[in-house]
Amino acid sequence: MEEGNLGEELYNLLAEFLNRKMNRTVQDSLRGEYGVLRYLVYVQDNVSAGILTEQLRVVPGRMTDILNSLEGKGFIRRKRDAKDKRKVQVCITEAGKIEAERKRAYIHKEYKGMFELLGRNDTEELIRLLKIVLAYPGNEG
Repeated sequence: MEEGNLGEELYNLLAEFLNRKMNRTVQDSLRGEYGVLRYLVYVQDNVSAGILTEQLRVVPGRMTDILNSLEGKGFIRRKRDAKDKRKVQVCITEAGKIEAERKRAYIHKEYKGMFELLGRNDTEELIRLLKIVLAYPGNEG
């Protein structure tokens, strides 16, 4: 197959893969409420809203909406930074930790069928290849 055709085939396959319902749900959640909960549980808790905005690559207005929603559900608490009152620190609550784990289990369940189809070796190979692709300099979000 010619190089140009390879690029087009890869693009078409990635587009089809990413547009599947399961993957849209994951994408939406990673940069939305679950993304915030996931960051607070598995990366760092008690972090500024600005860092969350930067790490999840969303605009500040979107982050404000996400934090308002999460706070309304009792999944996070916001407090003013003691040293700089302009900054807002975000902390996860116990209910937020439970919700993050619930979402994580849902995503695991959604991908379980694909892992069973591929088997362990092919799943590990897919992960290895995706890491290489993500490390390619042209893929910086």
